[in-house]
Amino acid sequence: HIPNSKLKSENSKLKTQNSKLCCVCVGAGRSSRFDGDKLSRMLGERTVFAAALRALETACPSAPMVVVAAPEKIDFWRDRLGPQFPRALVVAGGAHRHQSVRAGVTAAVELGAEVVVIHDAARPLVDPRDVQNVVRGLGDADGAVLITRVTDTVKRVAGDNMVVATVEREGLCLALTPQVFRVPSLEAAWVGLGDEEEWTDESAILERAGMRVLGVISRFPNPKLTTPPDLALIRALAGFAP
Repeated sequence: HIPNSKLKSENSKLKTQNSKLCCVCVGAGRSSRFDGDKLSRMLGERTVFAAALRALETACPSAPMVVVAAPEKIDFWRDRLGPQFPRALVVAGGAHRHQSVRAGVTAAVELGAEVVVIHDAARPLVDPRDVQNVVRGLGDADGAVLITRVTDTVKRVAGDNMVVATVEREGLCLALTPQVFRVPSLEAAWVGLGDEEEWTDESAILERAGMRVLGVISRFPNPKLTTPPDLALIRALAGFAP
C-alpha cells in the first residue's frame, strides 16, 4: 500500500521539475514467446496493459500518456483502455520495438514533451515510487534507467551450453523500465542510426553516443511478462491466484 499523501507530495515535486513530461507505454509486440496476447491477460479486474498504465498514471498523474499498440490491435485497445484512461493517446507501433518507441516519442513530442518516460507494458507491477525515482534521478543527465543489481552467479556458455567461464558480477546490473530521457538527447542519439538498425534498449544508444545515463536502483519487484510461467509469478506477486 502506498500512502496517498506521500504520492501526492512526490507528484507535486515531479510536476514542478518536469512540466513537459510525457509517459510512453509500449505494447506493440507480437508476444511470440507467449501463448496468445499476453497484454490482454487479466490481473484481477485489469488487463496487464491497463495495470502498467495505472502505475504510470499514479506516478505522474498530470503527464500526458501515449499508448503504443500493434496496428492490428489499435481498435481493440482503444475500446478496452479508453474508458479507464480517457486522456491517453493510442498510436500504432511498428514491426520492431525500436520503431514502436520512435512512434510513441514522436507522438509525445507533438504533445509538447521535452522529457519522455518510456515503459514496457509487459512490466505491469512497476511501483509508482520507482517511476518517480527514475524521473527525479534524471537530474541534469541525458537519461536515467531503472536497474537492479545482479545477485546470482553469472556463467558464460558456448553454443552447446557448455560453461566456459564465470563472469565477475561486481558492477553488473540488469536494465528494467521505465527509462527516462530528455527528448533532444534521445533524438541526437538517433541521428546516424539507419532506419533498419535495431535496438532493444534506448539507454544503450545514448551510451554509444557518449551521453550521460544514470542508473537508478529499483526498490520494488518489477518482473517482465515474457513466457507463460512469468504470468503465474506476476499474479502471485500481485496477490491474485496464478
